[in-house]
Amino acid sequence: MEERPADRGGRDAEALSLLGLARRSGRAIVGTKAVREAAKSGSLHLALLSRDAGENARNRVVPVFEATGTAWSECGRGDELARSVGRDRAVVVGISDRRLAARIGEILTG
Repeated sequence: MEERPADRGGRDAEALSLLGLARRSGRAIVGTKAVREAAKSGSLHLALLSRDAGENARNRVVPVFEATGTAWSECGRGDELARSVGRDRAVVVGISDRRLAARIGEILTG
């Protein structure tokens, strides 16, 4: 069954709302450099990459996720991702809480 954009948008919105919780609890890691470092240190349980991230940004983070076995998913546009964590701009956000990362992952995979 093919995923419809409306379905994805609803899941994205739910996941993005949980990112606000992660931010308030100090468990959201924002920015390419910080997320890469967290993945390399093993403290990252899930990374969310904006659906509209450019090729350069993808090339900086996806290989690190793959090399470290860090789970990652695309979620929302960059402006939505940024707004969910109280920033003006964000391409990638990481979650350092295992349970919260698992819940967001469940939401995004439907």
